Amino acid sequence: MKKNILLICLICLSFASFAQKNGPRERMKAFKIAYITEQLNLTSKEAQEFWPIYNAHEQTVGKLKSTGRRLIKNVKEAHNGAVGLSDKQAGDFLDQYLEVEEQKSTTRKKLIKDLKQILPNKKILRLIKAENDFNKRILDKIRERRRNKN
Repeated sequence: MKKNILLICLICLSFASFAQKNGPRERMKAFKIAYITEQLNLTSKEAQEFWPIYNAHEQTVGKLKSTGRRLIKNVKEAHNGAVGLSDKQAGDFLDQYLEVEEQKSTTRKKLIKDLKQILPNKKILRLIKAENDFNKRILDKIRERRRNKN
């Protein structure tokens, strides 16, 4: 137990110092890593196998989210243009959007399948819950900051 706490502290400190140099996104990523580490209570062997798989997944999902944001930006630009958006263009955008969403789903399924090889099912469920809880906390903090600004 003391080793786990020490490991979490070391991870937090190393990510915190890294995050201070690189801004809010890196800081949030460091907090997410620390939060997931704490919630899953990974053994050192599990952690060694878990993080490369999870980080690869996060990188892939990040690229897919970026693609989705670009797609939505393109739809807005096409819709606001002088000619507007034709039905065929709208259909093409929808097809591209569905493809991105399908890739996200496929990536998530692959993550769970890969994690089943190294973690007990209960820890995978804890991961899903931890991710949802973390995202909820982030949204709550964003809402709170917006309220405090106004």
